[in-house]
Amino acid sequence: MTDAFARRGVVYLKADWTSKSPEIAALLESFGRSGVPLYVLYRGGGSPPRVLPQILSEGTIIEAVRKL
Repeated sequence: MTDAFARRGVVYLKADWTSKSPEIAALLESFGRSGVPLYVLYRGGGSPPRVLPQILSEGTIIEAVRKL
């Protein structure tokens, strides 16, 4: 999976929700969620982000990255 990320220039970001940060709460809310997990793929270039399933497999992630 790391290779697929590198080929597409994907950067992995992780937010820590244990602190119940208002910024993270607002982001979750913007996607209609009140908790985690929330996996979002931002494509860049002004394209809308894509919400991935709550239960991920390596294949799901690689396929989503391949479609960038």
